[in-house]
Amino acid sequence: MDDQEALQQTLNRARRALQILEEQKAGYGIRVPVDFQIEIEEKQKEVYSLEARLNKLQENFLTNAPNNLPSYNQQSSTHQLPANQQKEVFISYTWRDNHSPLFVEQLEKAFQEKSIKIIRDKGEIAYKERFQQFMQRLSRGKCVILVISDQYLKSENCMYELVEIAKKGNLYHRIFPIVLADAKIYKAIERIKYVEYWENKIKELNDAMGKVNAANLQGFREEIDLYTEIRSMFANLTNLLRDMNTLTQDIHIQSDFEALFKAIEKSLDE
Repeated sequence: MDDQEALQQTLNRARRALQILEEQKAGYGIRVPVDFQIEIEEKQKEVYSLEARLNKLQENFLTNAPNNLPSYNQQSSTHQLPANQQKEVFISYTWRDNHSPLFVEQLEKAFQEKSIKIIRDKGEIAYKERFQQFMQRLSRGKCVILVISDQYLKSENCMYELVEIAKKGNLYHRIFPIVLADAKIYKAIERIKYVEYWENKIKELNDAMGKVNAANLQGFREEIDLYTEIRSMFANLTNLLRDMNTLTQDIHIQSDFEALFKAIEKSLDE
C-alpha cells in the first residue's frame, strides 16, 4: 500500500467519525455540551489536516509524473465542459435589500462565461415547491458562495442556510464568502448588535406565544428554536467570516471575480 492510499484510508475513517459525531450532535438540538462541541472541532481539524496532506501528495505526484501524463500545471484552468456536465455552485444571499440581488446578477454572469453554473433560488424553486427543500439542498453543496450583507445577517432564511451549512460540517472549505460594506462584522460592538437583534426576535415571539393557549403551537416553537440556534451560533460563524480575507465587493467586480473563480475551481477539481 503506497502513502497516498494509506492516507486516503485514514482520511476516510476520520470523515466517517466526523459524520457520526455530527449525527450525534443533531440529537442534542440547540443544547450541545461544550466538551462534545470541542470533540467535533478537533475531529474537523484532523480531517482538514489529512485533506491538506493528501492534496500535497497528489500535487507532488502530478508534478513529478512522466511526460506522457498530464501534470497539474499543464491542465487548463478555463477548460470548457459539455452543457450537461457544467459545474454547479450554490449561492446564498438575501432579497431583503436592493444591492445584494444586483451583485449576484453580476457574479452569475461572470461565472456563466466560465462554464460554471450558479444555483440560486431564482429559477430553481418552481410554483408550489418548498423553499426549505431548496435550502437543504444548498446546505449540502460542495461550494457555496455567501453574499453577506446587513439584511442577510437579519434574515431567517439566510441564517438558516448558514447554520445548516455549518451543521453539515467542513464549513471553512465549503464556503466562499463576500462581505458587503453594510455587513458590520469586523468590530465586536457591531456584532453584538446582531446578537441583540436575534435575542429581541426570540423575546418578541416568546412573548406572543405566551398570550395564547400552549396547545397546537407546532411551527411557532420550531421558529423560536431556529432563532435560538442562530443566536447561539452567531458569534462563532461571524468570527470565522471576519477572519477570512474575503476581498471587497469592488475588488471582485473590477477583477471579474477572478480570485473567487480560481478558489472555487480548485475546490471543484479536488
